[in-house]
Amino acid sequence: MNQWINFEQSIAQRLTREELDREQTRAKNFRPEGAAIIRGVAGSGKSLVLRNRAEKLLEDFDDILILTYNRYMNGWLKSKLQEKGISKNVDCTTFHKWAWDTFKYDYNWDRKDNTRKNIIKLTKNFNLKYQAILVDEAQDFYDEWFQGLLEVLNPETDSFFIVYDNTQSIYGQPHRRKSTWSWKDLGINIPGGRSQIFDLNYRNSPEILELAWSFIKPALAGANMRVEKRERDEEGRIKNTPDLGSIIEPRKKLSRSSNIQPLILEVYYEDMASQIARQVKDALNTHPESSIGILIHPQAKDLKIEISRELNELQINHHAPNSSQERDLNIVTRPYVVVDSWNALKGVEFDAVIIAGIDRLTENTEDRDKDFPEKAGLYTAMTRARDHLVMLYENKNSIVELVEHALEYPSPLDSEE
Repeated sequence: MNQWINFEQSIAQRLTREELDREQTRAKNFRPEGAAIIRGVAGSGKSLVLRNRAEKLLEDFDDILILTYNRYMNGWLKSKLQEKGISKNVDCTTFHKWAWDTFKYDYNWDRKDNTRKNIIKLTKNFNLKYQAILVDEAQDFYDEWFQGLLEVLNPETDSFFIVYDNTQSIYGQPHRRKSTWSWKDLGINIPGGRSQIFDLNYRNSPEILELAWSFIKPALAGANMRVEKRERDEEGRIKNTPDLGSIIEPRKKLSRSSNIQPLILEVYYEDMASQIARQVKDALNTHPESSIGILIHPQAKDLKIEISRELNELQINHHAPNSSQERDLNIVTRPYVVVDSWNALKGVEFDAVIIAGIDRLTENTEDRDKDFPEKAGLYTAMTRARDHLVMLYENKNSIVELVEHALEYPSPLDSEE
């Protein structure tokens, strides 16, 4: 059996940056008062900027709320704030935990339009005002959540910092993927000059990024989502900024290339868990200080259990949570191996990603609003990988064929050295 992952091939290009570039620094330094929107492609440093923005706001405010959708991302943000010694005046949590602890809002109410409105009623009747609110993964927040948050935001500061990427929208909100939609529809007014775009992907190797973009681009068109480039002149000055309702085409960073092509492999499900475990062991032998994500379909819990069992047999330390509560920790600092659904691992990144069972995904060409979130989930899984991406399937279906086509004919993207 050939080795899937050899970290010696990519260690020279390994991503370690945490400093901000010019555009990220500008967003961090927006004046504290007023709302601001950050639209960024996958891997463009959105969460890094949000963390730095929180640190900057503490120069003026002492009561700040940071909300994420994802527990893993929340664990990372918390750990970074603690490292900086600035966590005391920052309430950093997931929306559901905050809403339950503060208002006893039940996450089951999300399922219906009429019960989701409970968060607005609850926040209106509560004497709580934050000087600043920062939201990561905003594409997955319901409209009612934002309307409720406006009720607990100090109107004198009106400091609302929102970070999102509609290409990774996997929990619905199809109306917010339309070009006619505006944040004003929710009562959020963005002053001129306070909407920033990050289109440079630092995380993914060009090979991984172009595969992922080739896969998702037809789904964007099928969902009537307009894609635009952020056009520049020969000196690199911005000529055209995509409309607020448009999807931003990413740019690749050539220096991130190790000339390693993503792999798509046919593996029987009865052998998949054991093969993954052996390949993880072999990969870690090439460079133990590495991170590996084993991502599965959100409904494939049986496969997660089997993979975890096989990893235990080989005495490979890993994290395979059995409940959402077990995701409340920082797993981002190397080395680590995680087995979980690709929805749960949004926002997290790994030196290598193995996506187990891409054929668990099916197309829904008759309902584009349902089809897109499914494909966006797989796109999100692909873009968790920094340098190595391996995708496994047993049965060739239309999703597998789409991935194979994207691998054979990747979309060329604009680049930066």
